[in-house]
Amino acid sequence: MPTHRTDPAVRTRERAERLLAAVTAALPGGPHADAARAASERVVRVAQAPVSVALLAEGDDDHVVSHHLWPPLLGGGAPALTPRRSTLGYVTAVRLRAVARERAAVRAVSVSFLDRAGIARCRSRLLDRLGDGPASAADWPQALAQARRLWPAADARCRAGLTELVALHRAEVFAEHLLGVEGVPARLDAVHQATMPFHVGGAAGGVAPFPDATAPGPYEPGTELTESVLHRVFPVVRRVTVEVDVPHDRWPLADEPLDLIDLPVLAPHLRTGRADLLIEDELGAASAAVLLPGARGDAERAVRAYPQLTVLTGPGSAALRAGAPAPAPADDLRAALLGAGRDAGRAARATRAHAAHLDLRRVLRATVAALDEEPPAAPPPPPAAQERLRDLVGRIGTELTALIDDVGRGVAGPEARLDGGMTPQDAVTQRVVARVHAWPQWAVLFAAVAEQHVQPGDGFDREDPPARPDVFEATFRATLRELPSVVGEVVDATVAAWRQRRSPRLGPLKAVLLDDVEPARERGDGDGRDAALTTLRRAVQLDWLTHAGPADGASPADADAARQAFPLAPDRPLPWHDPHGPGRHQATVMRVRRELVEAVRRLAVEGLAVEQARRVDAIRHALRELRAALPRTDAEIRALAGVDPGVEPDPPQVLARRVEALLEEDDLSSRAEEDNRMSRTAEEGR
Repeated sequence: MPTHRTDPAVRTRERAERLLAAVTAALPGGPHADAARAASERVVRVAQAPVSVALLAEGDDDHVVSHHLWPPLLGGGAPALTPRRSTLGYVTAVRLRAVARERAAVRAVSVSFLDRAGIARCRSRLLDRLGDGPASAADWPQALAQARRLWPAADARCRAGLTELVALHRAEVFAEHLLGVEGVPARLDAVHQATMPFHVGGAAGGVAPFPDATAPGPYEPGTELTESVLHRVFPVVRRVTVEVDVPHDRWPLADEPLDLIDLPVLAPHLRTGRADLLIEDELGAASAAVLLPGARGDAERAVRAYPQLTVLTGPGSAALRAGAPAPAPADDLRAALLGAGRDAGRAARATRAHAAHLDLRRVLRATVAALDEEPPAAPPPPPAAQERLRDLVGRIGTELTALIDDVGRGVAGPEARLDGGMTPQDAVTQRVVARVHAWPQWAVLFAAVAEQHVQPGDGFDREDPPARPDVFEATFRATLRELPSVVGEVVDATVAAWRQRRSPRLGPLKAVLLDDVEPARERGDGDGRDAALTTLRRAVQLDWLTHAGPADGASPADADAARQAFPLAPDRPLPWHDPHGPGRHQATVMRVRRELVEAVRRLAVEGLAVEQARRVDAIRHALRELRAALPRTDAEIRALAGVDPGVEPDPPQVLARRVEALLEEDDLSSRAEEDNRMSRTAEEGR
């Protein structure tokens, strides 16, 4: 790997970072600073990109030519990183990282998806391939209608393209929440199993039916990429990245990763608009290409369209699909990758980083021109931090209003649920049943049951079963004293579940608060700032809502209420007191227990309604106070954003001169680096 001192991409990145730091200090924020930051980040991203070499092959079947390449290339014990067969042409980026180990091993697998613009390009290419160029820019309803018209008279090649078009549409619907997303974790075996071929179904004695174009709807965000999920969304997969640890003595990469981009096979009957676009995009970004053994006409024509590519020689002339190559050809390819391939990648990376740095300078020159054209006396626009904060406070106020409106439904209304989906009333009932069933009297009673009837105690192993209601009444009253805590726990759980359902809406607001507002605290001080920050923190993280005050609304039942609720007559013996009477059957015991459960449950449900109403009122009151405490005035917003109201901003023309001075310093730095490089070259030549 080139040293930090000599790598041009590293030097370009350092220049961009220095320039951005200076511009950030010179400009007070706003669109000009944002544009400079975005351009500088592009420079850093390009300068740090891994070196990439594309692997391109062509064949006459759907065997993946590179399947046998990985073990001999990566070393003993290396896994096969691509499946044996596939007609779903896709890109596998094998990212090699050198580590101190003896065998290659897969570190992680992730999947990146096309965005809507990329899908539209694929759709246009597919329609162009079907000979219907004028519809290339059509939307999906038009494209599918056109595909249905073409289907009856289409030949096998055309039907394959139409089938892929329909699959692309279905995949876009299924993957709505994944479009444009990078690095979604997956399993390698799930990726391989999902790459199943398209089948154009036949119909005996007639035209095959048009493929099903319906999809039940998108997968939920966060859905695991299982085999079945991947199979449905694979047409919109842009790239599968497999990170592989390789022995550093075999791959001396230091800390610079190397990407081997395995492209779809160029097989005539597998050529699709989607796969061709993936190949073109990857070849345009790669610095070198390896033409794997086999026919090379199409492959050579493909790489000829990209003159920046360095074309390396594949491992000998053995057809890889017939088995693994010999060690020597694989070592030759590895040497080519580590030599000419890596050199070409570094040179291309340096060229792209330099071009990105020139774009950064163009952005800064445009900034100078724009600042010069602004009227000197024009009032400056509010700082971007102040406007972002004002927008954040408005969004927080809107969410607090929605919470105030929703708390009644979510805590005491029809939408009230605990975390597992149970209603609060069912949860209270469940707890009441458990407590009443745990009374010790039932154990004595059921131990006395013989032949389905309650028997008197024998004085040795069995106690006499309770015969008077007062035994149960004492336990009944003790259970009633526990009801406030039981109800409180259920309402706490209901509020927590409601809060969890609402919290995802507050997640973006919390992220903005942490990124834009919290850092401003270091730029100022004062009790007002701390109080405002505390208010905003409480508004975007609702943990405190679970306990909205002491649970004093549901007090224990008093003695009269308990006596009235007790379902058993206090002066009448229990039905099984007579050892020869009809009330000794165990069904009588079950009935009495149900009556006691229902008596406790009725009081618990009444207490639940009281506590739910109390808690809803308390939460609404707290949320209204929080909404009223949000910073509103310009002075409050400016103070919280860290803007000093007493400092007049510099005129635009002064800012323009500062940026010009920074560009001149960047020129001097570039000339000094070039002089040092030429001096080192001359010394090395001597």
